[in-house]
Parts: sequence; C-alpha cells; structure tokens
Amino acid sequence: MNEIQKKIFIALCMAIFSAMLGMGIVAPLLPLYAQQTGATGMAIGLVFASFSISRTFLLPLIGKLSDRKGRKIFIASGLFLFSLTSIGYIASANIPLLILTRTIQGIAAAMVIPIALAYMGEITPGGKEGTYMGIFNLFFYGGLATGPILGGIVKDAFGINSSFYTMGFISFVGFLLSLFFLPEKKNTGEHATTQRGYRQFFRPRILKGTFFYRLCFSIGIGVTWAFLPIFGDNILELSSSQIGLLISLNILVATLLQTPFGRLADRFAKGWFISAGGIMAASALCMIPFTRNFTEIFLVNLLLGISGGIAMPALTALTVEEGKKIGEMGSLMSLFVLFHSMGMIIGPLLAGASAQYVSLTVTFVTGGAIGLAGVAGFGFSLLKPYR
Repeated sequence: MNEIQKKIFIALCMAIFSAMLGMGIVAPLLPLYAQQTGATGMAIGLVFASFSISRTFLLPLIGKLSDRKGRKIFIASGLFLFSLTSIGYIASANIPLLILTRTIQGIAAAMVIPIALAYMGEITPGGKEGTYMGIFNLFFYGGLATGPILGGIVKDAFGINSSFYTMGFISFVGFLLSLFFLPEKKNTGEHATTQRGYRQFFRPRILKGTFFYRLCFSIGIGVTWAFLPIFGDNILELSSSQIGLLISLNILVATLLQTPFGRLADRFAKGWFISAGGIMAASALCMIPFTRNFTEIFLVNLLLGISGGIAMPALTALTVEEGKKIGEMGSLMSLFVLFHSMGMIIGPLLAGASAQYVSLTVTFVTGGAIGLAGVAGFGFSLLKPYR
C-alpha cells in the first residue's frame, strides 16, 4: 500500500469500528428491552429480523449506486443515520416503534457495512487479501465485541437509556471520521462503465458455495444473538453484565484471531479454514441449551468465537479475490452482506417460532444443523473447478 492507501485504510478501520461498537452496545439489551414491553418469542424474533429485512431489500440498490456514485457518501450518511436511531430506541414504548427503529438501523447498515468492505477490497494488494481483510475484520469484530460489554455495564450503572445515548454518540464520532478523513472513491477501473447484472456473481461455483455458507452461518448467528440473552436471563439467571460478556466473548475471540488466520489463509487453502470454522460453530450451537451455569456457557461461547476467527478471514478474502476478477466490488460485497442479512432474518424468526411453540433446546440445535448444511454446500462447491 502507498501512503494515501494507508490513510484510507486507517480511516475505514476507525469508521467501521465506531459503527460496530454502536451496534454492539444494543445487542445484549434489545431482547430484554423487547420482553419488558410484553413481546412474545415471535415478536422478539421479528424485532431482530426487521433490521435485516430492511437491509436486505436495499443492499442490491446501494451496491450498484456505490459503484457509480462513490463510496464515501454512503458510508458517511449511514453512520449519521446510525447515530439518530439512538433517539428512536429511547422513544420506542411499544413493539411497533421498536420494529420501526430497527428497520431504520437496517437501512443505515446497508449504507455502511458492504460499502466499507468494497472500499477495503479495492485498496487491498493482490495476494494479501487474507492479511488485510483480517486486519479490517479485527476492527469490525472488535467494535462488536466491545459494544455488548460496554452496553451491559452502562445499563447496570445508569439505566438502559444511557446505553442508547452512548450508541448514538459513538456512531456520530464515526460519521465525523468518515466525513473529514475518508476521500471519495469511485469505480474507475475497466468495469466502471460496463456494469452488468447480479447474475454474473452466481456463475462462479465458488461464489455460490460462499454465499450459501454465509447464509447458513448467519442463521446460527441470528439464533445466538436473539435468544442467548433470553436463555441466559430466564434459564441461567445471569445479570445484564454477564450476558453482555457472553455475547462479547465469542466476538472478542474471533477478533483476536482475524489477523493471524487471515495471514494463514494467504498461505494455505482457504477452504479448509472455512469448513473447520463452520463445523466448530455448528457444534457449539448444539451445546448451548445443555449448559447449566455461567462457566459452561462461557466455554461454549469461547468455541463459537474460535470458529468465527478461523472461518471469516478466509471467507472474506475468497470473496475479495473473486471480486477483483469480476469487478464491481460494491455490488459483490452487497451480495455478500445480503446473504448474511437473509440469515439474520431467518435465524431469529425460526428461533422465535421454535422457542415459543417447541423449546429453546430445539432452537439452538436447529441452528447448528443448518450450519452443518452450509459447510456441506460449500464443500460441494470445491469439488469441481471454480467456474
């Protein structure tokens, strides 16, 4: 990287860290906040899913627009919208208003996360995709890991509204960083004036496998984020700080492993890391409902974190490699995040239905089984040539 690219790299890392920190603050609080308003299992699932529903519908459009109009305008606008949603959470006295706020936050996420990924992918040196995407994921997951701990501590000390205010302030800082330190980036390569449809991204067999794996892995994440706090509060009788620590733990461990496993992914076959991480995550999900105290669930979450640290740098790097071959990185990364969003819709809704009508045990075991299906689908994509 030259000096200009290094400055862009730092600005992107700091902007995404502040955005994910703000999002992470809400994570351990939202299920309990919804439950206090009288939400059932299905309603809690819908609150979580509404974020991903709005994001999913907008991702294809925003990806294409960012390839034409530039990256900065979307990243800065999305971070500003993130900061405004803190007021929405405080004003949400019932489930419909909570769903509306989550919907708006999903719109903001569609403007920030895939576009920042695309920007980063375009400035990453060839052959070093795993290393640089691992560093970027370090800040991405670092924000998510720190957020739940901070949110739980602030809530226990000053009340839940203070946590929402903290989220808004941190997101606004990210907006200022992107506004003043991030230069505009437009697609000026050979694909800049010859944009094609999204169908091109489904031709390579490896991308089909990557998208399917991302979908199934994210279903498991959606199950965990939506119902691990409920399991911890209702079954294990944990405090908000302990629940925040649990959610932060697997993200924090994944964060610390991003850079070393990103470098390893540049040296060895990425498929092995992706498959091993998926199997590990599925196993951990199945073990959650059988834990009986804080220590046991702490260890299971540690396993979840290791799985993400192993799989995600390789999966992101593989996608970036294909994006450089095809072009239109903004569109491709929007698709990559879109399958994550679909998983975050299906996961909470599926979990909400099974928790309400069957049991929490079935909820987590089903999430694990779907994760294994994702590994199998990805493995099949490796059996034949990529294209």
